[in-house]
Amino acid sequence: MSPIDITAENMRGRRVLVIGTFDPTTPRARQWTRLLDRLGCVVDVRNISSWHDDRASQTARSPLAMLPRVVAGLVRLAWQLLTCERPDLVVFLYPGHLDACVLGPIARLRRVPAVLDIFISLYDTVVADPALRSPRSAVGIATRAIDVAACWSVPLVVVDTPENAEFLARFTHRGRTHFAVLWVGADESIYGPPAADPGDDGPILWYLTYIPLHGFETVAHAAALLRDDGRRIRFVGDGQQRAAAVDLIAELNLDNVDVVDPVPEAELVGEIGRASICLGVFGTTDKAARVVPNKVYQCAAAGRAIVTAETPANRTAFGDALVTVPPGDAPALAAAIGALRGPTRIGAGKRARATFVERFSDAALAHDLAVILSKVLRPKAH
Repeated sequence: MSPIDITAENMRGRRVLVIGTFDPTTPRARQWTRLLDRLGCVVDVRNISSWHDDRASQTARSPLAMLPRVVAGLVRLAWQLLTCERPDLVVFLYPGHLDACVLGPIARLRRVPAVLDIFISLYDTVVADPALRSPRSAVGIATRAIDVAACWSVPLVVVDTPENAEFLARFTHRGRTHFAVLWVGADESIYGPPAADPGDDGPILWYLTYIPLHGFETVAHAAALLRDDGRRIRFVGDGQQRAAAVDLIAELNLDNVDVVDPVPEAELVGEIGRASICLGVFGTTDKAARVVPNKVYQCAAAGRAIVTAETPANRTAFGDALVTVPPGDAPALAAAIGALRGPTRIGAGKRARATFVERFSDAALAHDLAVILSKVLRPKAH
């Protein structure tokens, strides 16, 4: 067997306890359980969720209101971790920052290796990127402290890109070797294989949550330059700055833009299938340079041409398989969209799909996860 096969075989039959107050409905949580199942692990999920749909604003606006619910859940989970049959591995999933702080020491007490999929920084999500709180506010100080404590509570921390790994290593003053990268990917049972091509006249799709990372002003000004393009641009979603986006669309008189409420995931797949081009993120924040959002993987899985910002994270992940423009550059975005027609557009979609299959399919990511977890798991007894 190859080294990869041996590593994957080392996971088969392993008892993995996924425990915490994490949100089990996120694509990231579903990805972990899906990949662990694929590796043949025996997965025990024990979850007392303390989160609702809008996690970032919930944490920033009402942390004290959340605290009793979080503490009560952690007390129950701590007892379960202390008394359950000893697993081979404990996993804390996003947003599992507090889970790692409280339950990580218990796992260490029981001599069970633990992994935190921190995914992204709590400080970044709540304070730095959406600018919901000042870095010097109580929430800013607390989220930074939680990030640091969480990353020091477990032997291994998993993030979504190498750039985020570098950032968190510096931010928490912990060695880079304690951070591993598991790409986001997409659920292939939902987002692949590619739908039939809609032709050049299909709409241009952008689904978003209206946070600064997405750069809606850039897309709106690009839409103004595309009035004569003939295709409609669909903004699908809701979030922090949607009202400001709607005002800007009215101010620019964008009669080629449709603003649509969020749709269920099953309908989102249909939106992607009908789109000729899909858009990524265009913000100029530090976080925007370090992430590859779910939508890029999902649209790549569907074989759609994708236009997004030229960032270190996008370049590391996809190479030249994406059509990229400078962050915040509306004229460049409009020009890139306008040039994507016929064979050029179809070729871009095929490159995105091929890269997804090679690097971000469940098969590829299961091997990556096996390699990551082998860093903390003891070898199997024979």
